[in-house]
Amino acid sequence: MVKRLLFLIPLILTSLQSQTVIGKYAGEFLSIGVGGRPLGMGGAYVAIANDVTAGYYNPAGLAKLNYPQIALMHDERYGNLVNY
Repeated sequence: MVKRLLFLIPLILTSLQSQTVIGKYAGEFLSIGVGGRPLGMGGAYVAIANDVTAGYYNPAGLAKLNYPQIALMHDERYGNLVNY
């Protein structure tokens, strides 16, 4: 009985640890966020969204745009979904 427990405990613990890196859902990479400024503020960008990234955080902020803008963003990891 003790031998079985000594075998099962590490097996259970390693299987629990391996489950932590699995994504919560298929579209998890969509929750990365948009723009360097909002991500630098930790996503707290709803109240001051006054540039082109307002389309993601607060679409009503697009009304404050005075001139046309464009935003580009690149992310290689996609929230640990893709591992190069």
